[in-house]
Amino acid sequence: MNLPTRLALAAAIVGTFAAGIAFLSGCNVPARAESSQRWESARQCQSCHPEAFAEWQTSHHGIAFTNPEVRALSDDFRREECMDCHLPRPLAVTGFGKRTLPRRTHFDEGVSCISCHLGEDGGIVARNNRPEVPCKPKRSEAFLSVDACMSCHNQHQTTDQWRASHYAAQGIHCTNCHMPEADRKRPDGTIRKGRSHIYPGAHDKSMLAKAATFTAERQGNELVLALENTGAGHNFPTEERHRAVDLEYQFEDTTGPIAGLGTGGAPEWSRAWRFRQPYRDEPGENTQLPAGKKHEVRVAAPAGATAVTVRMWYRLTPMCNDLDPRSTLLEERKLEWQ
Repeated sequence: MNLPTRLALAAAIVGTFAAGIAFLSGCNVPARAESSQRWESARQCQSCHPEAFAEWQTSHHGIAFTNPEVRALSDDFRREECMDCHLPRPLAVTGFGKRTLPRRTHFDEGVSCISCHLGEDGGIVARNNRPEVPCKPKRSEAFLSVDACMSCHNQHQTTDQWRASHYAAQGIHCTNCHMPEADRKRPDGTIRKGRSHIYPGAHDKSMLAKAATFTAERQGNELVLALENTGAGHNFPTEERHRAVDLEYQFEDTTGPIAGLGTGGAPEWSRAWRFRQPYRDEPGENTQLPAGKKHEVRVAAPAGATAVTVRMWYRLTPMCNDLDPRSTLLEERKLEWQ
C-alpha cells in the first residue's frame, strides 16, 4: 500500500471515529458547508465577545444545569425531563418553537451560546449578517422570533400568556424586556449597540418591581389591597409553579401588632392573597395575574385598629416564609387608620 493510499485510509478512519463520537455524545452538531470550524462550546465565543460571555456566565441561562436550586427541584436531574431545557441541544437543530432535547456534552454551560446561536447548517445565526467577522453570523428571522424562547419557556405556558396579551399585538417581544440594549466596544474603541445577556427575571428585584403596581387604601372600615400587572408581558408570577406573590397585612392598635393568621414570618402577619399556579396534584385554582389585569382584595379592620402595614412578597418557592432568603420584599407601606 503506497503512502497516498495509506493517508487516505487513515483520514477515512479518523472521520468515521469522529462521527461516531459526535453521535454518541447526543450533540449532533452539523459541520458548516463553507467552513471547517465546528462550534461546540460557549468558550469558543469568549475571545470575540468577552462582555456578552461574562454576562451570560453570571445569568440563570449560564447556570441552568449547575444551579443548586434547580438541582434540588429536579432531584439532581433524576427527573430527566428537566434536562431538556436546562441542558438543551441547539434550538435551531431541534426546531425553534418545538420541544427541546437534552445534550450530553458541556454540562457546565447550561443554556449556552451554542444552544441559541447554532444554526441548522452548523453556522451561527444572529441579528445581522456579518460575513467579515470570524464566526460569520447570518441573520435569522426564526432566531429573532418569540419561538426561540418558546422551546423552553412555554413548558409552563409563558409564551402562550404573552401571545394572549396586548404586548404581542404591539410587537413587544421577550427580548425587549429580558435582553435590553447594551453598549459594546469595538476593537477600535468605538461603541456599537448590542443586547444584554444577563436575562433579568425572577431573581432580579429591580425587574420584579417593574412587573406590577401594588396599591393599598382605606375605604370605610375596610383595607383594600390591589395588584395590577402593568409591566410583565405574561402572567405574574409566571414560569415555575412554585413561584408565588403574596400580599400581607398587619394591623396594630395602641399596644402594638394585633395577632393575625400567622401566614408570614411573624405570627401577627396575615396573608390577604396569593398569586400562584398550583402544582398538578394540589387543590385550588390558578391565581396568576395575566398581563394588564387587576385583582382586588378587601379586609375588614379589627376593632381598635390605629394603623396597618402592608407588604408584597415574591417567593421562589411557596414553602418559604418572610425570613427565608428565597423571599424578596418588593414593597412595604404603612397606613394610619385613625
